[in-house]
Amino acid sequence: MNRQVTFTLSEQDLRLAGCLHVFSWLREPRAMARMLAIWGGAMAVLLGFLYWIGVPWPRLSEKLPLFAFVSVAVVFSVAFVVPLVLGPIVVRRRFRQDKLLRQPVTASWDESAYQAEQPGIYNRIPWGDYAKWREDRHLFLFILSDYSYQVLPKRALAPEQIADIQKVLSAY
Repeated sequence: MNRQVTFTLSEQDLRLAGCLHVFSWLREPRAMARMLAIWGGAMAVLLGFLYWIGVPWPRLSEKLPLFAFVSVAVVFSVAFVVPLVLGPIVVRRRFRQDKLLRQPVTASWDESAYQAEQPGIYNRIPWGDYAKWREDRHLFLFILSDYSYQVLPKRALAPEQIADIQKVLSAY
C-alpha cells in the first residue's frame, strides 16, 4: 500500500475545511452547553431589562415565546452564520497572501503519525497529538486545536488510501 501522496491545496479545499471545522463544533456537547448558557443569559438580560423599564409581567410572559425564538436566532446566527459568511472572505485573502498554501505538500502516514512536508517545512505529528479529526466526502481534517488544523483533500487519494487512513484513525 502506498501511504504517500502529493497535492496542492486549492482555495476550495480551504473553504470546505473551514465549513467542516465550524460544523464539527456543533457535535461537541460543551459547545451546545455554551450555546444554551448564552441563550439563557440573553433571555434573562432581555426579560430583566423589559421588566425594569416597566413592562408588566403578564405582558412579558405573553411575549416570552417570541423573545425565546429571536434570541435563539441571534445566538445561532452569531455562532454559525457569521463564520460561514466571513469564512470565504478570510480564506480568499489568506490564500492570496500565504504563498506556502499554494506550495505542493507531500503527505504520508503510518500507524503512529501523519507527516506533511513542503519546501523548507517538515512535520511529523503522532495521531494521539491531534485533539480530534473529522472527515466528510471531500477531505480529512486533522485538528490540533480550536484554531489549528491540517487538511488532506480526498481528491488526491486513491480509494484504498482513504480506507487505509480511516482504518488508522479508527484506532485513535
